[in-house]
Amino acid sequence: MTAAVAIAAMICSVFATLFAIVFCLGMGANAKPSEIRALKVWALGLTSLGVAGISAGIFLLRAAQPGLAASVSIAPAVILFVVFIIAVKK
Repeated sequence: MTAAVAIAAMICSVFATLFAIVFCLGMGANAKPSEIRALKVWALGLTSLGVAGISAGIFLLRAAQPGLAASVSIAPAVILFVVFIIAVKK
């Protein structure tokens, strides 16, 4: 059961990462070239965060630590949610 929770957390992080990338692309529609460069850096950073969390979750799941894998896998989704809330409030 806990392995299923870890896999669900990874899927949640995948969708959160895709949401963050689309959000960054959407903000670049009417942006200046300097802002587009900044958005590319943000998109790269958010993608790296998502990939790192999912990779660590897979590694921990293979190491027979599903509880830790679930918490590590869901962390990028939580961080991306906080970044989204901050971005919307500005």
